[in-house]
Amino acid sequence: TLSSDMTTATHQLGSRAHQTVLGSVGMRRGKYSWQWKIWSAPKYYALGVMSVPLTSFGNTLSQSQSFYSGGTTYTTGGAVCNAHLPAMQANDTVTLELNCDEHTLRITNRRSNESAIITNLPHEEFFPYVNMYISGNSVQFVK
Repeated sequence: TLSSDMTTATHQLGSRAHQTVLGSVGMRRGKYSWQWKIWSAPKYYALGVMSVPLTSFGNTLSQSQSFYSGGTTYTTGGAVCNAHLPAMQANDTVTLELNCDEHTLRITNRRSNESAIITNLPHEEFFPYVNMYISGNSVQFVK
């Protein structure tokens, strides 16, 4: 469910069902930065970018560059990650910085101030996304 101001998404489909919020504006060139605030139940989240437009959403894992709530990253298409981040906790803020020109995605957990950088991103258009798996999970787009 999206809030009336379209900034907060809350999982309400029941336990063990994926809910994904996918941005509708793609990024192909330039630098972009945004933050997600993790409000509750920091289990089974994925935050990152996906190389599919909203109208053709399909298998998220095969088309995404992601950070999972447990601290691991998932890369596809030859991308490489340089670090393992600490697991997310309730009230964490996670910053994502996409540099389309250098083909990198930096993911920073503001609580620990640690970052992971995914390099060698495919030369594609990317869309920000968040995926939640547990009912009650809630995340807010901060900036």
